[in-house]
Amino acid sequence: MKTKRNLILILTILCFAFTGCKGDDGFIQTESGFSFKRCTNHDSAPKASVGDVIYGEMKILLNDKQPVASTYGSPGRMFVIGNSEVGSIDEFLLTLHVGDSAVMTVPADSMSQYTSNIVTRPGDKLYIYMTVSQIISRSEISSQQREVIERQKAEEESLTDYVLNNYSRANRMESGLFYLSKYEGQGAKVQYGKRIYVNYSVKDTSGKLYDTNVEQIAKDNSVYYPQRLYKPFDFILGDDALIAGWTEGLSYMHVGGKATLVIPSKLAYGETGMGQIPPYTPLVFEISVVNMTDE
Repeated sequence: MKTKRNLILILTILCFAFTGCKGDDGFIQTESGFSFKRCTNHDSAPKASVGDVIYGEMKILLNDKQPVASTYGSPGRMFVIGNSEVGSIDEFLLTLHVGDSAVMTVPADSMSQYTSNIVTRPGDKLYIYMTVSQIISRSEISSQQREVIERQKAEEESLTDYVLNNYSRANRMESGLFYLSKYEGQGAKVQYGKRIYVNYSVKDTSGKLYDTNVEQIAKDNSVYYPQRLYKPFDFILGDDALIAGWTEGLSYMHVGGKATLVIPSKLAYGETGMGQIPPYTPLVFEISVVNMTDE
């Protein structure tokens, strides 16, 4: 779980990265309704080819205003380039280099199956901002993917056993997230684009506590820092650089509700880890939603 200072730093970096992306000039239009624009160019860096996988960070806004989702702060696999067909997304992806930032617009109704908790109207568009951190060739992918697949398979088996033994009533979502509602809460359902206030603790499946914003839990687990201000953690759902499992899990909750999220590493910090959290570490969050506001 990132601190608020880290989130502010990431969002500040985003402002600089996307300065050249704002405005309607410079877009390449396609017959299928997509449009694309490279915002910062690194033409001397490695370039994408058919078969490559593009890794990086994305931020999605409805009509360039309402936050829908964000992976900033947790780079991951974004696209696999399948072909070079004219007018396709792949045609645009083939123009990208490592270090580039870009924006892509997509008719919202064509992406509705991949988004939730947002209401779209005819003519709405999704703006997908992205930065490219790595391009991996097909030959590099094969060996890397084998290792990742093997590790994830072993993790999934052990995580399933862990959940059955500890949270047998949890629901396994399509993404692989395990969600257990302890108390639904009487308030409104959490929504993307709203500011959410939560109390949380996070541990691994061995029971080791990594972080909490609840003072007594911190003291009980010897992770208390006197200089820290223990209060509800607030963020805009879908706008801050939070792990995918956290964002998805919060979207099922109501104000006043409590839940346990068992998050596989692919929805957390993956094969790289983060700080004290090692690679391929599933995380267990205890979360209560304290409040939700427009801003």
